[in-house]
Amino acid sequence: MRQTAAVPDSQNVSAPSFIGSPFAGQQLAPKPRFVPDALQAHIDGGNTRTDDFAGPLGNSPQAYSSTMRVGYLFWDMDTVSSTGAVLASLVCGEDPVAWCLAALDVTTLEPVAQWTPQNRTTISNYWQILNGRAAVPTLEGFIVDVKLAQAEDGTLSFTEVGEWDVSGYMASGSIIATVGYAGDGNLWFTGTSAPLVGMEGANVSTIGYVQPADGTVHAIELENALIENGAAINGKTMYVVTGPAGSEDHANAVGHFYAVQAGTNGSVAVVYDEKYDAGSGMKPGGLSRGSGASVGLIGEKYVAITDNADVQVNLNVYLQADAMTDGATALVCSVPLFQPNASGNEAALTTYFDGTTYSASILNSYNSSWSFGQISSDGDINGPQNDLGSTAPGIARVDITEAGECSLVWDINDRVTMTTLSTATGLLYGYTQDYELAQHGEYVWYVVAYDFSTGEEVWRARMGAGGVYSGGVSHIQLGPGGRIFEGIGGGVAWMQDSASAYAK
Repeated sequence: MRQTAAVPDSQNVSAPSFIGSPFAGQQLAPKPRFVPDALQAHIDGGNTRTDDFAGPLGNSPQAYSSTMRVGYLFWDMDTVSSTGAVLASLVCGEDPVAWCLAALDVTTLEPVAQWTPQNRTTISNYWQILNGRAAVPTLEGFIVDVKLAQAEDGTLSFTEVGEWDVSGYMASGSIIATVGYAGDGNLWFTGTSAPLVGMEGANVSTIGYVQPADGTVHAIELENALIENGAAINGKTMYVVTGPAGSEDHANAVGHFYAVQAGTNGSVAVVYDEKYDAGSGMKPGGLSRGSGASVGLIGEKYVAITDNADVQVNLNVYLQADAMTDGATALVCSVPLFQPNASGNEAALTTYFDGTTYSASILNSYNSSWSFGQISSDGDINGPQNDLGSTAPGIARVDITEAGECSLVWDINDRVTMTTLSTATGLLYGYTQDYELAQHGEYVWYVVAYDFSTGEEVWRARMGAGGVYSGGVSHIQLGPGGRIFEGIGGGVAWMQDSASAYAK
């Protein structure tokens, strides 16, 4: 395996390394666990972006980096404890992007084992990690189960332990967008055309599942629909949001939010199909025609998405399937977000339930550049594509009571690329930049920490400078040992308090 180096700044910019004060910490109740207790791109099977790991508190935080182009880190602590490695998705190809599965040393993030499907390509890293196994979809329509094995001498390697072909159940030109086992053992998948990665295909999406014991596949087709974001799973139910396509893509369009289960006769049973406001088109800075949010579970009772309403997007909160009662509607509330005509969302929600109150944090993506560490048309990685200043500000928290009453708790006038919540510190973390310097073409990037209870900024600490430190192909996430990680244009960077000692 190749050795990696630290990522040097691509701009020499003078700016504070730390602003604010260390936080004493305000421990919250541990986050809810879903069934199965799996890991996915947005932390868990509920896409909560919430972790019980402690992030830095701001005690002289130190930044580190690697040129390894990490997608997502899947912190399966049983794997970490037994092997000293963390499973991760790595960028292994370009145009379109291709991913491979790797085991990285937990301290250095150096690769110690790697797997790529033979004669196949993985262009989605919306994988599921469950019981030490990775369920990985391929471009050719296969789902592969891969397990990390350790030899007697400690050497790590990957072994394929299962494979299912679902290509015949998807429309031509479709890719498998998401995969995941449900609590009843069925392996769910979604298929769709994907214009964002150059896969136009037909305007038909698929929701289906495999019975792993015999490989039987059951699926339904959704006409004039795109699946543009991640699905969530809890118990035997999968939740999927679709945006309009084809003849359904017009002014004042609607999208659909589905709860599906395996039917008693082997069918795909639709528990509910809720329509939402998909607006009249993709917003400035948008990536999705419909909802821009992966489905977010909020405890065992609620599930949420954002819509794509024209003037102001809304947080739509629904009941989960097991919380439904006879005759009840799934929609609980709809809360307008951010400022009129400057409101959009293209990021997963950060959701949390403390045992009493259900919460969702949402960030504004309206007019975002979404550079992902790209080089500008004139070949400059430090070009204006790195400026977050064009993005409309806004990070909002909405609370939902047990009775279904919804209210806006706070709305921060700030810009971040993504957020994640630590229950161990009570801090909501994001990745941001110095806006004043950005107006002059100088880009200094910070981890920023907000008090989750009040929304007030507590501190921000410098991660690096220049386009190589712009937000990359993955999102901010926590890990053991008080560390917080951010995918950047030049690889991956992480931060921890100087007093923190990494412990397995």
